[in-house]
Amino acid sequence: MRSMVSSCGGIGFLIAWVVALCWPAATLARDFEFLYVNANEGSASGGHAAIKFEDEVFHFQHVEPGMLRIYRDNFSAFRFAYGYRENRTIAGHRITLDDGVFQTLKDTFNRRWLIQNRQFALMKAMTSDLQLLRDLQRISSADTTASTSASTELKGLGYFFTDYRFDPTDSQFRSEASDLASPTVALKNAIDAKYGDDFLQKKRLFVWQQLQNLQPDATDAAFSISKDSFPATDRSFARQYRNLLLNLAALDVLSSGLSPRPETLLTGDQPSLQLHAEAATKLTRFRQTLFMNLVKLLQSERSDWGYPLLIGIARLHALQQSLASGMFVVLDRFHAAGNDENINVDDDNLGAVTGFAEHAFKVADERLSASRDLDERTYDEIEIRIGILLQIKAIRSDQDFRLPVADATPSRPANAKLLALPLKVKELAYYERLYQTLATAYRDQLLAIYDYRLLSQNCVTEIFGVINDGLARHRAQISDTDNSALESVSQTSERFLGAYIDAGDVNIIPYAAFDQVGSQYRVDSSYQLPPYREQQIEKRYREISPWLVDMLESNVITSSIYHWNSEDAAFLFFTQDAVWPRPLLGGLNLTAAFGQSLYGLLALPWDAGHSLQQSLKGIFVSIPELFFFNIRKGSFPKLIPEPGNGN
Repeated sequence: MRSMVSSCGGIGFLIAWVVALCWPAATLARDFEFLYVNANEGSASGGHAAIKFEDEVFHFQHVEPGMLRIYRDNFSAFRFAYGYRENRTIAGHRITLDDGVFQTLKDTFNRRWLIQNRQFALMKAMTSDLQLLRDLQRISSADTTASTSASTELKGLGYFFTDYRFDPTDSQFRSEASDLASPTVALKNAIDAKYGDDFLQKKRLFVWQQLQNLQPDATDAAFSISKDSFPATDRSFARQYRNLLLNLAALDVLSSGLSPRPETLLTGDQPSLQLHAEAATKLTRFRQTLFMNLVKLLQSERSDWGYPLLIGIARLHALQQSLASGMFVVLDRFHAAGNDENINVDDDNLGAVTGFAEHAFKVADERLSASRDLDERTYDEIEIRIGILLQIKAIRSDQDFRLPVADATPSRPANAKLLALPLKVKELAYYERLYQTLATAYRDQLLAIYDYRLLSQNCVTEIFGVINDGLARHRAQISDTDNSALESVSQTSERFLGAYIDAGDVNIIPYAAFDQVGSQYRVDSSYQLPPYREQQIEKRYREISPWLVDMLESNVITSSIYHWNSEDAAFLFFTQDAVWPRPLLGGLNLTAAFGQSLYGLLALPWDAGHSLQQSLKGIFVSIPELFFFNIRKGSFPKLIPEPGNGN
């Protein structure tokens, strides 16, 4: 981002300061950037486009089942994903705007992101509603096998149970009331002292009655959605049911004085994990604040108070163990996600992963020292960073390991047995049919609005559509102060951006759109960020003879930078570095792809067609090389962000 700050001497600074105070008509100029990510095999094999506002990047991606979703990422994460792991060049055009237009455009993209997230969340909620209604029919029928097996997953419950059943006489509720030092018991005693000895019993009965009175929404009218408006409802029968069931479970944990399961708390014996005096003082104060907040939480009007109660109790135990042992103890917030999310750790990147983890912990310790008093947000970040270090330190050098993903909030789930509602099977079946009709109609609307069409609605057309919507919004905001109400959107765009690019007419190829922005918008400057492999080659040039680097790094066999991985199709030569030999090298790459296809046919019985699918992708990206075009550049999915690089 181009800096708007310049250095100046004493008198110059004084003049600038006086002007800033006394000249209200002056407006700030700020940059937004149009980004182009060049092609590589894998996602966005035809290139990708995005918009950057300061450190936030908005871009659209094709997701199943054939829809376009808007994503918002931190620029460091965006560049690492595309420029490093996917080894793509990122180019940018900077367009300078006054602060008002900049903010309106940013708000328009952010609003679109928020609206779409809410809309997709509602679709997910409808799916959950349908599943719950089917499960409730099963446990309400005479099928006793189904009655014993039907369950739902509740977040946060896994810190105390592997499975939860609503039965306080069960052995799962082993009382620890004799352990007066238990934070759970101390919290229960404080609640009894503040609200009365029968408070928890009455609250549990009240929650039980709420659950028994719960009914699905009988509204049978579908509602319309659009790209520009939030859903008219956030109804979710399943969410209400799960919240009430989790509230009951949290009260059972509290009333029984349960402690978290030992395996859900993380600690280690590394010297770096020792608490210094300042850290111990701040953790003590944070524990006291958390304790009092949990006492107040029992009187909260929010419907999902059971979840923060469970997490709070688990954290009280972690904090107590930290202070008692003099070593950091935190909640385990990691889960094994899909292969696309987890990081594969082996000998090649164990050192980098360890360095990243140690840096993450160092940052956490610095923030602990820098904060005057710990708040929940700061503690939350410290908890994650310490957890990362402990996860990685547990890796042995002789084993491959998939580093699990840290949850944004502590969510360790557990299954809870469903409780039947006083509704007849016929009633539940009626609600299921009703909800199915509504869900189908809603899904059809989502598909119609966000339908991905390669030639008319893709990542490029959506970006210009949102830009033009933002300019229309800005025109409406300032129409009372000038004559802009008489302007068309194209005239407003010409006034602020230098040109108007119609989302319906724009070239659908990301690179062509990038070129169009450069030639038509009022571009202040342009830049190009080299991909990971290119950066590493430049480093090699400073170490050994350039001709030797070019020879060694021209192919996958002798390269010291690139190591083939299963994310890439098989190939032999990098063709982006050599233009004229490209058809010859591409032919050899095509031969390698055909070789992989033969192996894929043989491997069908045990790899579910993965090798064959990769070979077809290899053929697809090798054929353009025969005609002097390059798509494939190799990828680096095992890369870890460098310590201190904004992470």
